[in-house]
Amino acid sequence: MRFTLLLVMVLSSFFACCQDLVEVRSKFHSVVLEPENARDFHSYISAIESPSSTVLAYQAVSEAMLAQVIWNPFSKIKQVIKYDKMMTEAVSQAPTNVEIRFLRLAIEYNLPAFLGMSKHLDEDLEQIVSNLSSMEGMQVNQKFGRYIFYFLDSTDLCTQKQLEQMKTGFDEAVVNLD
Repeated sequence: MRFTLLLVMVLSSFFACCQDLVEVRSKFHSVVLEPENARDFHSYISAIESPSSTVLAYQAVSEAMLAQVIWNPFSKIKQVIKYDKMMTEAVSQAPTNVEIRFLRLAIEYNLPAFLGMSKHLDEDLEQIVSNLSSMEGMQVNQKFGRYIFYFLDSTDLCTQKQLEQMKTGFDEAVVNLD
């Protein structure tokens, strides 16, 4: 009886976490499309207590996104430093998580070069390419996987060979996941 109750509690918290992550991704995408909503996203994501490593990465991203809408240069830098510390923690908790690596890559790709905080681009790209191409341990859903591929395809970060490698692995996984 106790085991059943414990199992129900664990599964319900797992499904609640997954549902939360779906909502987090949705709110994140809306801020990407409308950066003026960064404060609302920051308030929402900051309120999540005991975040998983993936949610912690989104909390870090919210700090960087908030820097976009703050006018004070010192406050902007403070936000980016806070982002960096939180993202470093998220990556250390789940070093092979493609979603976390992508979030860090996307932020670092868009940071001004003079900040010198875009030092993980090659490392994150390598992790993403190897995981999207082999799909082993991929911890993202199909829709987000397509978003990652679209982002990488629209930047100059990947070679054509890397893009083809990821697309082949991703197409095979989509067939298997449907």
